Amino acid sequence: MQANATRVHIDLPGGTVTAEFHPDTGRLRILQDDMLRVELFPPHSWFTVASVAGNSRWGTRPREADLYLVLESFVMQRFGMSALNKDVPCAHWTPGPRGYDLRDDRRVR
Repeated sequence: MQANATRVHIDLPGGTVTAEFHPDTGRLRILQDDMLRVELFPPHSWFTVASVAGNSRWGTRPREADLYLVLESFVMQRFGMSALNKDVPCAHWTPGPRGYDLRDDRRVR
């Protein structure tokens, strides 16, 4: 018997980012527009929740509020603070020319 996953989502201008936690396996998944971006199993899934929801008493089963903090942290790390403002479109990563660093467009040696 599988328990239902706890799910939270954040709607961004470029799509939806979802976090789901499966209590029967302890698996934490983060999806962007139904495409898997991160999948963690215990104990790493628990460490991830504890790192952002440290003051919560979630044990090994995080609540929706705890997962929302995980998802918010993921969005800020991946897209930046402006992605949560919704008035600024978020950037999408596209592969650049081989041998270039996409952050500052200088040739990587």
